[in-house]
Amino acid sequence: MTNSDRPNRNVNLRIDLASIRHNLNCAKKFAPNSKIIAVVKADAYGHGMINVLPALQKADAFTVATLEEGAALRRSGESKPIMVLQGFRSENQLYDCVTLDLWPVIHERSQLEMIANKSISNLSCWVKFDTGMGRTGLRVSNAGSVHRRLTASSVNVVGIMSHLANAPNVEDLANDRQLREFNSIKWPEPVSRSLANSATLISRRDMQFDWVRPGIMLYGACPLENTDVASLGLQPAMRATAPVIAIRNLARGQRIGYGGRYQCASDMKVAVVGAGYGDGYPRSVPDGTAVMLGNQRCPIVGQISMDSMIVDISSLTVPPPIDYPVTLWGHSQLPVDEIAALAGTIPYEPLCGIRGQRHWIDATTERNVRKIVEDLSTH
Repeated sequence: MTNSDRPNRNVNLRIDLASIRHNLNCAKKFAPNSKIIAVVKADAYGHGMINVLPALQKADAFTVATLEEGAALRRSGESKPIMVLQGFRSENQLYDCVTLDLWPVIHERSQLEMIANKSISNLSCWVKFDTGMGRTGLRVSNAGSVHRRLTASSVNVVGIMSHLANAPNVEDLANDRQLREFNSIKWPEPVSRSLANSATLISRRDMQFDWVRPGIMLYGACPLENTDVASLGLQPAMRATAPVIAIRNLARGQRIGYGGRYQCASDMKVAVVGAGYGDGYPRSVPDGTAVMLGNQRCPIVGQISMDSMIVDISSLTVPPPIDYPVTLWGHSQLPVDEIAALAGTIPYEPLCGIRGQRHWIDATTERNVRKIVEDLSTH
């Protein structure tokens, strides 16, 4: 299955639903006493929101950023609860949330004003408080008045929530300050609570509460600093590849790429790979950043171009043929976390930013089919 709405460029994205299913099961094991709200915003972090739903059906609910994303999920036939992080920005959107049976997040005073003096008994929502992120959320000290205003309009509050500013750094004391602030919220009646994203779901049992919100871990990237994704038992879901478009022999002293940043220390053989920053590969990676040709790591040399990059293949006994698929990330020896760190960013950015033809497969099904064929061949 492919997605024709992605630009028809050289990059191919192989997205394994079995890995996403496996990672969801890991989230459940890390937080066995909490319900799971699977985060599928930003087109499931570039993995294709609608197409990954079959792998996430053991989740209890879904989280998106915008009303439009929530509407797309409903159009796909999804019937589970859907939290909308940005909530609504107009009365029309408010009533769309009612019609589509979405859970908008109330995080802004203007939203409370839209609800005021109305009876909206068929609206369920979450209320977000700012405990130190400084981005969105109501004041913790206003919890009582917020409750009164929502109760007056017959709104059903599913739960209260907040978001951590530095969850990937488990040593940051700001996380504990935010937890104390969250625990201090005086909501006048029993209500569900949610604080943990992928990082704190894994590292802080005291932050799991009733609902957890795994995002990046579902797609097999590491949410924690200074931690290897394999050590958490997670499996990368996306493998990005691009073809070899040329093989060149370069002489000692020759410079490579824009600005001549790299100079050949000796005669070398290079492959030109048909992917660059125009496809969403980070331009900021340094010389030496790896790609994979088969099971061999080969270094990028020179500045990343819009549509191509140059790779030193001098270590290969036999050069690859034209159109050979080079792995940009997603190989077991080359996680996206490594590329992101070398580019000075986080794995969310390359996963969300990469563009190409997406292909959804289920490796578990493929393995089972191969086993059946092998079994049949022995009889």
